[in-house]
Amino acid sequence: MIEWSKDRLWYVDMPFKLNGIPVGARMTIIRLENGQLLIHSPIQLTTQLQLTISQLGAIQAIVTPNMGHHLFLSEWWLAYPQAYFFAPPGLEQKRTDLVFDDALSATSPDLWQFQLYQTLLRGSDKMEEVIFCDPLSNTLIVGDTLSWLRPTHNLLTLALGIANGCYFSPALPYYWRRTFQDKTRLRQSLQEILTWPFDRIILSHGQNIEQDGKLMFYEAFKWAFEE
Repeated sequence: MIEWSKDRLWYVDMPFKLNGIPVGARMTIIRLENGQLLIHSPIQLTTQLQLTISQLGAIQAIVTPNMGHHLFLSEWWLAYPQAYFFAPPGLEQKRTDLVFDDALSATSPDLWQFQLYQTLLRGSDKMEEVIFCDPLSNTLIVGDTLSWLRPTHNLLTLALGIANGCYFSPALPYYWRRTFQDKTRLRQSLQEILTWPFDRIILSHGQNIEQDGKLMFYEAFKWAFEE
């Protein structure tokens, strides 16, 4: 576990493969004003991870940012029945085996209202992701909206990153970018995000962005403003 912002924000990495190609997975933990924790994009739950989290505090909310980040939800649902589980658009219909407490939207729930910025990245018929920003640590937190698959010694990961435009610089991978047909709605989401106070970005896959985050975010989506 890495402390990203003192007593406020942490992240945990785990090995993860996409169609057999290592891309890694990252979970973010935020301490809310009441001292309890928000888990963003939960990874595989191990005994060691549970012990480490318990030293930080009690889990209040578990958030899945998009339809693809649900693979480990069942074990969290069983281990933390007292937590509030929030689903992104469409996941409640996909995971009918789980009971969610609420659905995420462009409006922050009461649990973290006025603490975190939140909106939906719209414009795709395949991927509608919930984006978060923590103003206290100047951090944007994303799921698949940006990937930066470096550094890597794996040739398959290298090839995947280059082929999808997310190796040399952070980017929305081409396989997702192709699904964003409604550029007007996408630009509206991007313009809102660019008004938020962030300079760093935590990604779910690949290298994090530790400085110049807003500029790099804009450069990654420059194509959406130009088309």
